[in-house]
Amino acid sequence: MCSMRMLQGIFMRSGLAILITSFAMSSALVAVCEAHPAQLVAANASIHDDGRVRVVARFDLLAFALNDTPASVGDAAMNALLDGPSDVLNIRLIDARERFGRGVRILCGQRADVVRGEVTAFATVDDVHRLRDSGILPRLPLIQEVTLDAQLPEATTSVSFRFPEVMGPVVLTVERPGAEPYSEPLEAGTASSMLPIRLHAATAQTAVASVPDPGSMAAMGPYLMLGFTHILPHGPDHILFVLGLFLLSTRWRPLLWQVTAFTLAHSITLALALYGVVRLPPIVVEPLIAASIAFVAVENLITTDLKPWRPAVVFVFGLVHGLGFASVLAEMGLPRRQFVPALLTFNVGIELGQLSVIALAFVLVGWWRSSPWYRRAIVLPASFAIAAIAVVWTIQRVINGA
Repeated sequence: MCSMRMLQGIFMRSGLAILITSFAMSSALVAVCEAHPAQLVAANASIHDDGRVRVVARFDLLAFALNDTPASVGDAAMNALLDGPSDVLNIRLIDARERFGRGVRILCGQRADVVRGEVTAFATVDDVHRLRDSGILPRLPLIQEVTLDAQLPEATTSVSFRFPEVMGPVVLTVERPGAEPYSEPLEAGTASSMLPIRLHAATAQTAVASVPDPGSMAAMGPYLMLGFTHILPHGPDHILFVLGLFLLSTRWRPLLWQVTAFTLAHSITLALALYGVVRLPPIVVEPLIAASIAFVAVENLITTDLKPWRPAVVFVFGLVHGLGFASVLAEMGLPRRQFVPALLTFNVGIELGQLSVIALAFVLVGWWRSSPWYRRAIVLPASFAIAAIAVVWTIQRVINGA
């Protein structure tokens, strides 16, 4: 009992210190977190029956030009490259083109012989400046398509693909002669599954004797992980929204009502957006997501208890967040037969990520949620920090999208 009273006294006396710390946390997080959401790399490999291969990848061009991952490189560095001397940007783009050509590896057969291709389409300085000045797309991230062409050996009976580690996670779709398209998420720098192929020059017997087709369900585990990592650790905006829900709910039932409303809403719009029924551009969705975080955090500051209409508000915000989740998968070109399993598995991964955020928050501060000093020492400074971060994100996303 004495120890608990001492602990309570420490928390009460440290309220001002925590508030000051929240200012520092806000500044630090705003500095290190991107104003724009992290973008996954989408790659499509088309294999023809004569062995020709074309790989088309869509990724954050400026981050790759800086030889860094989109999750690590900052907006300031990309804006400096975008607005700096053209000769510096040109050198970076030439180096990026060469690194992409060297880094994309096509592995053939059980010995995994390496086939390298030639980069046949890569953005030039003029292309980048034209996009920068067009005002049609958001300034950042600058997502570009890059094309690489290669020729497989005549006797090739199986193939795998690997991309440069600096590109980060890649969602790869492979189209093969006489086979259903196959899609698979790849961790940074890892090779895809070895897929059997049938070329004109290879006999059917040899092709069958190669490696088994992994089938449409083989990649569902990676999609689960893809959804989870989209929250932890690569979704700071979604993390802060869930934390905002957690902070004001001192009891489990109201919290579960809010989480359920949020889950149901983003599941609806995630499915509708991926089927093309409803879709909004990121230039609209991302500022709304940041604004929803700010709204929840500010409400935590001005009210001491949950209002009856809060689950409805959370549901509306969940609809917006679902459109944000959809942007992760929308450009991946998922094969039709893998579409629904990938969508469901990705969504389960998202839910596991959100529940993990709540579990971690409870482990850190949940034990004191019924204490009289909990709101003053925990809820107010944490909500203030979240609100400050979200407001800055909203402004940044509006400016970058303008």
